[in-house]
Amino acid sequence: MRISTLGWNRSTLDAMLDQQARLSRAQADVATGLRVRTPADDPIAATRIAGLERALSASEQFARNANYVDSRLANAEQALADSGNVLQRVRELLVQAGNATVGPDERRMITAELRARIDELMAAGNRTDGSGEYLFAGSATQTRPLVRDAAGVRYSGDSTVRQVQISDTQSLADSQTGLEVFMSVPRGNGTFLTSVVAGNTGGGSIQVGAVVDPSAWVEDTYRIRFTAPGSFDVIDSASNTVSTGSYTSGNAIEFRGVRVSIEGAPATGDEFEVATANRGNLFAMLDSLVATLESRTATAPEKARFATEVGNGLAGLDGAIDHLLQVRAKVGARLSALEATANARESLDLGLQADASALRDTDYAEAVTRLNQQYAGLQAAQAAYTRISQLSLFDYL
Repeated sequence: MRISTLGWNRSTLDAMLDQQARLSRAQADVATGLRVRTPADDPIAATRIAGLERALSASEQFARNANYVDSRLANAEQALADSGNVLQRVRELLVQAGNATVGPDERRMITAELRARIDELMAAGNRTDGSGEYLFAGSATQTRPLVRDAAGVRYSGDSTVRQVQISDTQSLADSQTGLEVFMSVPRGNGTFLTSVVAGNTGGGSIQVGAVVDPSAWVEDTYRIRFTAPGSFDVIDSASNTVSTGSYTSGNAIEFRGVRVSIEGAPATGDEFEVATANRGNLFAMLDSLVATLESRTATAPEKARFATEVGNGLAGLDGAIDHLLQVRAKVGARLSALEATANARESLDLGLQADASALRDTDYAEAVTRLNQQYAGLQAAQAAYTRISQLSLFDYL
């Protein structure tokens, strides 16, 4: 078969250009460290890489969300811890104030510190995160949650807890509402609240009491009415007598599954109330304690009322401290969940990055070998072309 000189030149140049293109590709693979730089390099691998990169991008957004939630929860946990410390100090002050040896001047000093502690507690409830958003305002993060007016401290946030997505399948609340933390604390012993009825003339005080048979307890407002210094009736809100008995100071009085005791010397006609204890405003309870410490304690009835209110205050503070611990436990559980999710996400990200790298990145050992082969091949082709193109028919004549 006859091959023209022009045809041979064209085919040889095309082969060398193809060799040059393969060499350039190998050089680019080594220089950039990437095997797939455009979809044209490997359409199937490029499609898979794009999917892996979308998954990594979503994971990065989840990580940012998780960091945001972690910061808010950590701040909230610290605020709750500080609030618990404040209440513990308030309890110490109340125990001190309840000591019979404390004089008026000492009580005024205790009351002044109590007011300062209430302000400290309110400041903890109004804390913000790093971006200036309130921690305990629910979803109304730009609204100051705790506000004091003439009626006392009220909650001005909302009851919605913001949920933030931290993975494909999991979302977490970024805090607790002040409504739950500060406006829904147990009172009394958590089931009922005892009190001295206004107008008593004797020196009887009633203790906090306890539930001895929950199945027998009927929520209502009961009054223990002394029909004589040594006898009493227990009357419900419908004026029905549910129990009667004789009185001895400090002895237990039991009815409807509860047990209370009255100490001192009640007068005929004196009454003591046992009422269902609904959850309430922590600040209202603390303000009530301030009023108790500022009240007169000159007469026997005044001393009895003071002792009753101090006892109820201590029980209420114990309940509030336990309540804050329960809220802290919820926050702590979420912080633990964030840590577990972060560990799982880190492992997943490493897998996604490894898969993308395997598809996209250059295998340097293979690429360098290929580069050397392509370079050697191109040099050989160029040398052969140079020698053959210089040949002429006249060399054989």
